[in-house]
Amino acid sequence: MGGLESRRGFREGGGCLSSLIPLVEKEVKDLLRDPRYIGLIVPVVIMPIIGFTMSAATHSSIESAVGGGVKVAVLDLDKTQTSLSFLKFANTTGLKVFEVKVDTVKEALKELKGNDAKILIVIPKGFESKISSLEGSTLALYFEVKSVGFGEMSTFLAVDRVVKLYSKTLSDTIISSIKPGINPTIVRTPLNTTSYTVIHDRILSMPPEAVFGQLFMGYGIMVPVVLMIVSIMVAQIAATATAVENEEKTLETLLTLPVSRYEILIAKVIGSTVVAVLGTLFSMLGFALYFRILFPLQEISGSAHLGTTALPAPTPQMYLALCLSLLIAIFFTTSLGVIVGALSSDVRISNSLIGAVIIPDTGFPHHVRGC
Repeated sequence: MGGLESRRGFREGGGCLSSLIPLVEKEVKDLLRDPRYIGLIVPVVIMPIIGFTMSAATHSSIESAVGGGVKVAVLDLDKTQTSLSFLKFANTTGLKVFEVKVDTVKEALKELKGNDAKILIVIPKGFESKISSLEGSTLALYFEVKSVGFGEMSTFLAVDRVVKLYSKTLSDTIISSIKPGINPTIVRTPLNTTSYTVIHDRILSMPPEAVFGQLFMGYGIMVPVVLMIVSIMVAQIAATATAVENEEKTLETLLTLPVSRYEILIAKVIGSTVVAVLGTLFSMLGFALYFRILFPLQEISGSAHLGTTALPAPTPQMYLALCLSLLIAIFFTTSLGVIVGALSSDVRISNSLIGAVIIPDTGFPHHVRGC
């Protein structure tokens, strides 16, 4: 009896690693050979294609809206030199401006339906007199929505940019006429601020909102998303693998081998984790390619000085906490997946149950933390 216990202790102690490695190899090979997991590499292929398609459609719509000239209708109710100067200024900026010869806004909006114009600019009566008396005036912009897309928004932004540019030109003229030789920019903005952010006694030439945005996107979104993806994926893989063995009656054969159930569980946890990490890396690579194609770096070159390289690097304690959180989440969700798979008679039942079990466990803690 004592010899049996000693041999069992040796097998569960010193011989644990030698029996665990073949089990892990078996789990990883079985999972990688299973055609069910071909979807792990799909994000690397699909996400760049989606990003390229959306980027091409976005650039095409914007170029057709702005590059080809935005057609704008103008209802001039003032009929003065200032209103005419606005029409001439708008034409010089690339807008295709045409004046509607009606008396009311409703009639002018009806004119839009018979033309390609989507925007109506109404110059009110007293436009010139209010500007001359420094009271200020208001232009009314009517935007007719004919479709939903980036091209529609770019059209409105192009017209709004022209109006603001003309307003700046008017203010420069008025300020220069009141006091020649003065810089109009200083009059419009007499006070400027330069924001700095102090993190761990390090002064960064960045406004706090930029730092908070980077921290939120990096640590507040990406880290929890990665944890959630890994947890859900490893649970699904463990549940499916266990259900397949249960369905094919190979789980009972595995339990009859001279290995402990603890070793079988650990092997399934490690094997599922390896495959899940590979799937997560493929997913993150696919999303990185998607955002890289959809938002090229040259479009945000103006914000290059706000790069994440200026932020302090995470401390070793942060990395340790992240690794511990990931290991605990993987062990917990994989154990749940193995339990669900062992209690399911086939793969379809396990796939139906795993979502109801895992989603509340991964989503509820983040909801509680956010509250």
